[in-house]
Amino acid sequence: MSRCSGKGQGPRELPLCATLAIGTVPHTDPETAVDFMLRHHPECPSWPQLPRADFREGMYVQYSEGMPSVELDLEGRRIFFDTASAPDALASFYEEMMAGDRERCAIGPAYARSLEPMLAALAGANEARFVKGQVTGPASFGLTVTDEVNKPVLYHADLFEAIVTLLACKGSWQEARFREASPPLQTVVFFDEPYLTQVGSAMISLPAEQVTGNLEKCFAAIEGLTGIHVCGGTDWGLLMTTAVDILHFDACDHAQEFLIYEDELGRFLERGGMIAWGIVPTDGRAADGDHDELAAAVTAMAEKAAGFTGGRLSARDVLRRSFISEACGTGTLEPALAEQCFGLAAQVSRALKKQIC
Repeated sequence: MSRCSGKGQGPRELPLCATLAIGTVPHTDPETAVDFMLRHHPECPSWPQLPRADFREGMYVQYSEGMPSVELDLEGRRIFFDTASAPDALASFYEEMMAGDRERCAIGPAYARSLEPMLAALAGANEARFVKGQVTGPASFGLTVTDEVNKPVLYHADLFEAIVTLLACKGSWQEARFREASPPLQTVVFFDEPYLTQVGSAMISLPAEQVTGNLEKCFAAIEGLTGIHVCGGTDWGLLMTTAVDILHFDACDHAQEFLIYEDELGRFLERGGMIAWGIVPTDGRAADGDHDELAAAVTAMAEKAAGFTGGRLSARDVLRRSFISEACGTGTLEPALAEQCFGLAAQVSRALKKQIC
């Protein structure tokens, strides 16, 4: 069997060490990017984000379309919120949302050039079992994007509540489009939270319940699998207590920060949680990476994680619930290096599949 139950919604597809990408790629042509993604991540393609193609494809701007009071300065490459207009803008926003108008949730072609080409390509993606979308997570968006005087928008409570609502809706909108394009595929929607590496530092103090509460609102909007990606060390134990299905982490440089949460990780795995091992470094090391060594490293970590379940799960069980991935997105890399990263992830995947087939 390659399926398990979860979320009370019937069986879910198991990854079985399929490859998975964070989303950003260095290409500027949508068709090239879609082909690149399907060639290297055929079982779980993500629609590619193209930050080099346009400012609007940056990870914070990309999901700002339709947000109340948002101002986009394309020439100055700046995004901010005009708080003076917020009261009227919020009233209009909630009126539309209560009326069931989901146009604000859409991600238009100017903000995501490859989304429609990927949806069109899914019909012929014969190896696909999953399809993945992504949204910037609420903490990262709220702490990075500011108002007109550079105050993080997270600290404008009413406005930020609407922003979280729209981020969740953009995930739900993607999922609906995936199901229209290819109903049999298991949907996966990630909420990417790179800024969570800073939470708890001297610079950022954010209550744990605020982090988890906003994430739970996003996860609740998704019917299929949910995921979260953090680039480095964070309070993974806290994130493991949420309803998230897949945890993606940098397994090549930050494994220890993940594996120290023994009790939380054991409970996460026992409830059916999945791990996306970002084992392929997204830098020059990928050019000389040995896929067998990386596969062995994942196996060793899976054995350790299985041990946290008190023998209720084996390393093979953990691997069957695992995705293989690059450590982070590849949007800042040169195309040749991104090709090496994606290719190495595919090699690691094939090596691990031999262990669990």
